[in-house]
Amino acid sequence: MAKVRDLTAGDTKKLLLIFAFPTLLSNLFQQFYNLADTAIAGHLIGSNALVAIGASSSIFSLVMTFAGGLNAGFGIIISQSFGAKDNDRLKKATAYSLVINLILSAVICVFSLVAIKPLLRLMNTPDERMSDAYSYIIIILAFVIVPMIYNLEITVLRSLGDSKTPLYFLIFASVLNIILDYVFIKFFKMGVAGTAAATVLAQLCAVILCFVVILKNFKIIRLSRIDFKLNTQFLKNMLSTGIAMGMMNSIFSIGSIIMQGSINSLGEDIIAAHLGSRKIAEMFMQPLVTIGMSCSTFVGQNFGAGKVNRIKEGIKYSLIYGFIWSVVSFFVLFFFGGQLAGLVTGSESQLVFENTQMYLRINAPFYFVLSILFTLRFSIQSIDRKVPPLISSSMELLCKICASLIFIPLWGYFGACIAEPLSWFMGAVYLSIVFSKAIKNLPVKA
Repeated sequence: MAKVRDLTAGDTKKLLLIFAFPTLLSNLFQQFYNLADTAIAGHLIGSNALVAIGASSSIFSLVMTFAGGLNAGFGIIISQSFGAKDNDRLKKATAYSLVINLILSAVICVFSLVAIKPLLRLMNTPDERMSDAYSYIIIILAFVIVPMIYNLEITVLRSLGDSKTPLYFLIFASVLNIILDYVFIKFFKMGVAGTAAATVLAQLCAVILCFVVILKNFKIIRLSRIDFKLNTQFLKNMLSTGIAMGMMNSIFSIGSIIMQGSINSLGEDIIAAHLGSRKIAEMFMQPLVTIGMSCSTFVGQNFGAGKVNRIKEGIKYSLIYGFIWSVVSFFVLFFFGGQLAGLVTGSESQLVFENTQMYLRINAPFYFVLSILFTLRFSIQSIDRKVPPLISSSMELLCKICASLIFIPLWGYFGACIAEPLSWFMGAVYLSIVFSKAIKNLPVKA
């Protein structure tokens, strides 16, 4: 049976692994069914589908990274409340998170209906791919409430120390998504729109089932009307923490949209290459993201409990695990990355292969730097330091603007490849300095 997990006591290195492993599998399945969309569309429809999805995917990424960051911010307050054994605050945080997600979903839906076509044009989407790109992204954003509520559900569960339940539903959604992708494209002839519809429908089923499990097994967050009662100060705290995390993520994605516009101008082969290489890169980044997220929950609970030494231990072991995975990623991506990306794109173009291989070989040596960035960025948020992660994300935005305006015009796709490692290095150095100072000033509870 699903249960909450207290991370404020016990063997740190063991707890992190036990908690992180199901979260890792969940995130990998999340990436897997995103990758399945791309691979099935590429093989069944052709490279035109990859161009359409690739040209618009950064918009979806912007929306979901903001929503994911927002809910991660809410998760910090939930985990802190759980660590402090404050059940009233825990329920109120969960209730407010639900209301904010519903309101934000409505805003995004309305905005997408008005602004998506102009934004696709601004991003230099090829005219012959505009229709497919629009049909893909509009379906995703019109039903954005589905991934947002699911994101909230798994954030709440992980904040309570349960990383297994989200895994079960991610596996279910991933398998269902793959089946629906094939059915909608192969038999219903829905084209690119079928990949979007399959994603939405699979996640909707997971949302409903996950809600039933939460209602049945997690009495600690069973809400009543009083939990929704307005507390202005608490709402401000929720919004400031959530928006800070959302902005941190979205600043990075805004940079990706700006850079995608320049990449789109390089031609359809480069668009397909960038999409394929990013899909593979994101698969190998997921363990690093997972380590950072797990450390954030660990730090949040121990911050609520006032256990500073355990926070330091959590950071140490998270960086050790990140280093181990970074070494593995380097060897796989450096020597086999191009071939893996080729399996995703289904493209036989030598230009696509060469550029996917270049992207992955340039990025792979810097994955440990990325591990430091993720771990410290999430953990600093969990000790109520909201501004430094925003500054680090702004550094990444600056690097991507430079790539769009300077690097790509000068060096082509190579300019896009070097932008991310440069931004990771700048952010990691800055956050290391910030964290080393912040940890010394944390209050310790008796």
